[in-house]
Amino acid sequence: MSPIRMVRKVNVANLCFFGTLLLVSLTALPWHAVHVGLSRAEWSLFLAFVLLTGLSITVGYHRLFAHRSFQAHPLVTFLNLFFGAAAFEQSALWWSSLHRDHHRYVDTDQDPYDIKKGFWHAHWGWLLFRRSEPDYRNAEDLQASALVMHQHRYYLLWAITAGVLLPLAIGAATGHLLGAFLLGVVGRLTFVHHSTWCINSVCHVFGRATYDIDATARDHWAVAFLTFGEGYHNFHHRFASDYRNGVRWYQWDPSKWLILLMSGCGLAKKLYRASPQAILAARTAAEHQRIERALAGRGRQDVAALLTLVRERYAHLKTALHEWEHVEHDYRRIRNALVDRSQASLQSIRPQLKERRRVFVDARRTWVTFINTHPLIPRIARI
Repeated sequence: MSPIRMVRKVNVANLCFFGTLLLVSLTALPWHAVHVGLSRAEWSLFLAFVLLTGLSITVGYHRLFAHRSFQAHPLVTFLNLFFGAAAFEQSALWWSSLHRDHHRYVDTDQDPYDIKKGFWHAHWGWLLFRRSEPDYRNAEDLQASALVMHQHRYYLLWAITAGVLLPLAIGAATGHLLGAFLLGVVGRLTFVHHSTWCINSVCHVFGRATYDIDATARDHWAVAFLTFGEGYHNFHHRFASDYRNGVRWYQWDPSKWLILLMSGCGLAKKLYRASPQAILAARTAAEHQRIERALAGRGRQDVAALLTLVRERYAHLKTALHEWEHVEHDYRRIRNALVDRSQASLQSIRPQLKERRRVFVDARRTWVTFINTHPLIPRIARI
């Protein structure tokens, strides 16, 4: 399979389209807001379409189509294609093909929004000054869908209908046609576009590498807030197929909550989750690597002794995690057998599972306390 073909050529259509959107958003929209005012109906239309189009990109284009993180009811597929087109980020097939190449060739010349070519290239320069020609052989699964292919072939019809005509019709019905155009179409598109592009730029420069310290992808809570949970980008690049980006319960990820809600209503199924042990192993390994690198090159005897202690604690933590994972694997295997004679085995293994998890939690708590309180461990390496 050949990688994406990127031609160094000014994309005049994109330059005019995105440039005009930004110019109108920075000039005509503020002038209208000051001299005419924006009504509650206009703000409601803006927020509704930010929500509908933004979630259709994150839940639909990204997690459903690009990564196949879950399976969706045909109604959900249609709505994500409809409002995804309204975001004017191209067809789901085009978007997903490029995004799969981003993950496959991340930070190389074949990466369509390679951060190593610069912040603004990753943000929107790749759209303005290069022409992307995806190799759709990396998306044959999507090409098998008649609905996806219809949206791809007639993308402009879908986009204009959903992204322009529908909000204008609502604006006309409420007596705010001009406001609907300026805020509900132009302002909304500008906001959704640049929020989405912040994932390619901001989240590959700023934030914390929680699960893979060698990746340029970073976890950034502010971008997560703007993009319905997409800002936990270091986790996503480490566990790309997981339907969650904000994996911890308190992390802002409305996209995962919506997918869970759809699952409970029978509209989504086969949600892929990375195992808790795999996630904790990656997180702990990143913490260990950060300490090793922070202390590397220091020849002091007390630092050498500290590194020995760090490695011993890390080995103990890995052992506890491995033992918990082993018992959990046995538990799931027996549970999935679904035969009566397995119930006794299931009952007998539950206390072991609980105990292994407790041992790991204790080891993890000791590890975190050790890292955060030892005077020789630099603040940058603390958790």
